[in-house]
Amino acid sequence: VRITLITKKVSFFDFLKGFYTPSFDIRLYQKENDIKNTLHNFISSQHQKEQIRELFLALFLAEPISKTLRNRVQFLGISHLIAISGFHLGVLFFIFYQVFSKIYKIFQNRFFPYRNRNLDLTLLISIILFYYMYMLDFVPSLLRSFVMMCVGFFFYARGIKVLSFTTLFTTVLMILALFPKLLFSIGFWFSVSGVFYIFLFLHYFKTLNAKVIFILLNFWVFFMMMPIVHLFFPAFSFYQLLSPALSMLFVIFYPLELFLHTIKTGGVLDPFIERLLNIKGEILYFQTGILYFISFVLFSFLSIFHRVFLIILSFLLIFYLAFHI
Repeated sequence: VRITLITKKVSFFDFLKGFYTPSFDIRLYQKENDIKNTLHNFISSQHQKEQIRELFLALFLAEPISKTLRNRVQFLGISHLIAISGFHLGVLFFIFYQVFSKIYKIFQNRFFPYRNRNLDLTLLISIILFYYMYMLDFVPSLLRSFVMMCVGFFFYARGIKVLSFTTLFTTVLMILALFPKLLFSIGFWFSVSGVFYIFLFLHYFKTLNAKVIFILLNFWVFFMMMPIVHLFFPAFSFYQLLSPALSMLFVIFYPLELFLHTIKTGGVLDPFIERLLNIKGEILYFQTGILYFISFVLFSFLSIFHRVFLIILSFLLIFYLAFHI
C-alpha cells in the first residue's frame, strides 16, 4: 500500500507510540509472485472454514485475526500460542537443522572435515529465519526471539552463560536501540515477560528432572503472567486454566501441522479445532490494580537476587488468584 500522510503536527514521541493523522492518495500494489502471497493462498486453500483459515494464517504468517477469533483464543487462554514467538522459531530451527545436518555431513566428511558444522549450519539457518522474519514484517515477539538467539549463540561460542538475565536484558536493550517503536508494543513486553519468568524458574529449579521442568514450567509461566496480562485484558474464563495443558500439547501440534500443510493435508484436524474454538462458557472481568502490578513486577526483579523475594512473590500471586478466582 502506498499512502501519503500529513505529519505536520506529529511529534517524534507521537511517531514512536503511534498516531492518527489525515491521509490521501491511497494506492494498492500487489506482487503476483510474492512469496508471502503464494504461501497465503497455499495455506488458505487447505481450509474450508474462515475461522480456521484465519487461525493458521496467523500461526504461520502472523496475519491479523478478526475480533471474533481474537475473543475465542482469549477465552481459551491460547493467545500466546497463536502469536509467533520463540517456541515457533525454535521448532523451525530444529527442523532446518535436522534436514541440513544430514546433507552437510556428507560433504563435510569428504571435502571439509575441518569446518565447524554447528557454526556453519547456525549461520545458514539464521539467514533463512531472518528472511522469514523480514517476510512477516518483523513481528515483535519473533524479532525478540531472533535477536536473543543470535546473542545467545554469540555468548555460547565464547563460553559465556546463555540462560541468564544478562542475555535477556542485553537483547531487550539491543532491540529497543534498533526499533524504539517497540517500547510501546504490548506484545513485545508480553514476550519479554514470558521469557523473564522462564529464566526465573530455571534460575531456582533447573536441577529438577527435565520432564518435571517441562510440566511445571508451563503452569509457572501461565500463572505468573496472569497479573500482567489482566492489567491490559480483563476478560477471564475458567477454560483459561487449561492453557498450560494446551501449551504442552502445542509442542506436538505445531510441528504436526507444519508437516500436514507441507503435504497439502492441513485440514485433517479442522473438525477438532473448530469444536475447541466453539466451546461456550461464562466470561468474567477483572483488572489488575496498578499498585499491585508495580509491587508484583518489583518483587519479580528482586527475586533474581534472593530466594526470599521469590517467596514473597509467590504469596502475592496466591493472594491475587484467591481474590479474583
